[in-house]
Amino acid sequence: MREKMTPPSCPPPIPVHPPVQGGGTRDRDVRGGTRKLAAGAFSQPGTAPPIASLPPGRGRVGDGGRTGGGWFLLLLLLLPLPAPPARAAGARDPRSVEIFDLDCGSPLGRREITLFGNGTVRRREGEPGKEEMGLAELSPDELDGAKHRLADEDLGEIDALPHGVEGDWVERCTLRLALSGRPARTFRFGRYDTLPLPLSRVLRVVEDLAVKVGDLKGREHLPEGYDPRPGDRLKRTDGQLFEVISFTADNKGVELWGVDQPLALYVLRAEMAKEFVALVKRDRR
Repeated sequence: MREKMTPPSCPPPIPVHPPVQGGGTRDRDVRGGTRKLAAGAFSQPGTAPPIASLPPGRGRVGDGGRTGGGWFLLLLLLLPLPAPPARAAGARDPRSVEIFDLDCGSPLGRREITLFGNGTVRRREGEPGKEEMGLAELSPDELDGAKHRLADEDLGEIDALPHGVEGDWVERCTLRLALSGRPARTFRFGRYDTLPLPLSRVLRVVEDLAVKVGDLKGREHLPEGYDPRPGDRLKRTDGQLFEVISFTADNKGVELWGVDQPLALYVLRAEMAKEFVALVKRDRR
C-alpha cells in the first residue's frame, strides 16, 4: 500500500536558474517587456528574483505598450481655451450711453434729468453741490415709446434760439440729445425763452419721464391737494420765492410775482406741483 504523503507546510522553493556560463546578463520576459538580470545578483539558493508587474497594456515606450492615451490627455490640457466673446468693436455699455440730458440751473438751484440707453431715468435737483437724486427704470416698451416720440420731432432746422428774459438769477438750461442714426445736438436756452414747437415737444417727453422718478429723499413738496390763494408765498424748484397775485380769466392759470426778483410768472394750476416745492407762507385772513 502506498503511504499517504503529508502535504508540505510551505510551498517548495522556486528554482533559480544560474546565469549563462561566463557571466553577463540574460533576458527574462515580463508580460510583453524585457528585464535584464545581472549575473550573480541572486545567488542565494531558494531566493526568487523580484519580477516587475505592470498592468496589461501599460508597458514602457518601445515595449509595445499603449502609451498614446496619456500623451493625448496631456495634449488636451495644453491646448489654449477659446477666449470669451468680446464686445463688438466700438460698442458702448448702454448704462453709460445718454439718450438725453437736460441740465438747468441758477445760483439758487439746479435740476438735471437724464435718460440712459438701458432705460434708467435719473433726476437730480437741489442747491448747487447739495443735489438729491432719484432713479426710475423704464420697461422696454416705455423706452421704445420715448425714443419714438423723440425721433418724431424734426430738430434739423433749428439753429439759433430766441432769447427771452435774462439775468443772473434766471435759470439757464442745456439740452444734449443723442438719438441713434442722427448727429448729436446741443441746445441752450433760458427757462422763459419762447422755443420752437419741435423742441418744446422734446422737453415735454423729458418732463414726462422725470415724473416717473419718485420723490427724492428729503425733497420738499406742496401740501397734498394744495389750492393756491392770493398772498401765498411759494418756493420754486430753483429756490426762488414767488407770491400768488391773481388768476387768469378762465381760472386755470395762476399769476405770481417774484419776491426777490421783479419777475412775473404764469403757471397752470395743474402744473403748480411741478414748479413749486413748498408753501412758505400763507395769509391767514
